[in-house]
Amino acid sequence: MRNLLANTAQRLWFKDLDSRIIFVSSAFAEGLTPGVSAADLVGKTDFDIFGEDHARAAYEDEQRIIATGEPLVDKVEREDFRDRPDAWVATTKLPLRDEAGRIVGTFGFSRDVTAQRRAEEALLYQAFHDPLTGLANRAALVDRLAQSLIALERQPGRLGLVYLDLDHFKPVNDHFGHEAGDRLLVEVARRLQRLARRADTVARLGGDEFVLLCPSLHEDDDLRLVADRVLAAVAEPFVDEGRDLSVTGSVGIVSSSDPGADAGALIEDADVAMYEAKAAGRNRFKVFDASQRDRAVASHELEVELRGALERGELFLVYQPLFSLTDRSLTGAEALLRWRHPERGVVQPSEFVPLAEERGLIGAIGAFVLDESCRQLAAWERYRGWPREFTMAVNVSGRQLSDPGLAEQVARTLWRHRIEPSRLCLEVTETAMLGQSRDVAELLSSLSRLGVRIALDDFGTGYATLAHLQRLRVDVLKIDRSFIEQLGRSPRDTEIVAAVTAMAHALGMSVVAEGVETAGQLEAVASLACDRAQGYLLARPMPADSLVALQHSLRRRAGARP
Repeated sequence: MRNLLANTAQRLWFKDLDSRIIFVSSAFAEGLTPGVSAADLVGKTDFDIFGEDHARAAYEDEQRIIATGEPLVDKVEREDFRDRPDAWVATTKLPLRDEAGRIVGTFGFSRDVTAQRRAEEALLYQAFHDPLTGLANRAALVDRLAQSLIALERQPGRLGLVYLDLDHFKPVNDHFGHEAGDRLLVEVARRLQRLARRADTVARLGGDEFVLLCPSLHEDDDLRLVADRVLAAVAEPFVDEGRDLSVTGSVGIVSSSDPGADAGALIEDADVAMYEAKAAGRNRFKVFDASQRDRAVASHELEVELRGALERGELFLVYQPLFSLTDRSLTGAEALLRWRHPERGVVQPSEFVPLAEERGLIGAIGAFVLDESCRQLAAWERYRGWPREFTMAVNVSGRQLSDPGLAEQVARTLWRHRIEPSRLCLEVTETAMLGQSRDVAELLSSLSRLGVRIALDDFGTGYATLAHLQRLRVDVLKIDRSFIEQLGRSPRDTEIVAAVTAMAHALGMSVVAEGVETAGQLEAVASLACDRAQGYLLARPMPADSLVALQHSLRRRAGARP
């Protein structure tokens, strides 16, 4: 036995009925304190070796074994010491019997599992924490929210969720790199932790989405106050390496006093309210109500239908004719997207394009519009007498402008349909350029080098300046209908249209008047030297074959042979 105790790597020990050590292995003694021999420990108890808590627990275990004869197998426990860091061991203890079978003490063995325990704790931490910010992750949030709901059974009250999504976070990543974006996320996490109470939980759900769980609320106004503080904290300036990375946030809030509420459903409700805040203009909060859920369900159903619309061939184009103000000849058309829904009929783009942009569908839809409009243009050009300078205008969304592969996609489409680049005009709105003018300038330069024309759509409603126009090398300026409809009624709007037209001509651009609906408006834009016009007075959006018929009619009026 002494040979065994001296050589085994296991920590073996034998104790009497009073839990005093009889024998111990050399590994036991060496593991406690280097230089201590096994003989030095004989006669001692755990109270002489370990801290009070561990020694008491060990004594109680051994006395239970002596009383019952039942062993204790692989108990994982913490060994606390007075003079060094604690350790974790897995211990097995059994009754020690004499030749007659009487219990005369205990014996057992243990092994150090500190490294294993720390690895398990690290894995557990990773499972419930965000690796970038150190905040709780979704799994931890759901667990703590569920526990907070259970607590409402014991002590009635209210709890709330504040769901935060950063506004315009993607341009930070695109312009300054993901490392800068990560530093911004870490800073937002720090600010949220700074304003949270000790009982609150701050979680990052992924991307730029954060949630603050606030238990023990007195009333809903408390949660509104927290939401205001979150918005203010996020909006504080953040300068990183000399660059301004300041952002704002959109917040949705929801509260509950129902212990039976579903944790996942509450998080979804707060998410729905957050999207309502974004739709309302960002940098604000919205309180969840049931009508928002109904809209969210309807939005989800529409998204599912829209995903299949391309495959089922439900999307199609109509064409808004564009006329010269010099001779009223047909000079081009703007491709306009429509959705032939099997139950709702023809759906206007204003009802589904914003959803497509929000849910990441606009890329595939934009590719369809570009390909179909170029295919149609190629078909029209085969007609005898088709206008030689006829251009096809295609709208490009802000999400498409952020795609670095757009120029290559346009080039492939032109080549596939054998379209001369100058016959394609890509229309970009002022608002689409907001927050990403640097990338837009590079992209539009690439498109200009292809020979594609660029039009600035809805001019006067967004953020374009003369400096923008000079840098972006725009070919066509389209004056928004809100100015055109005031011509003849507002001298100031007349002066604005005249000034914008003169400025555009000075920069080498042609000018299109949008939304011409009366003869007076048509006469006014012609007198102000606009080059071309479109609007319901001249022609409504129409199918491709109707536009062919319109061109034939115009040629007949002009005295040409069809």
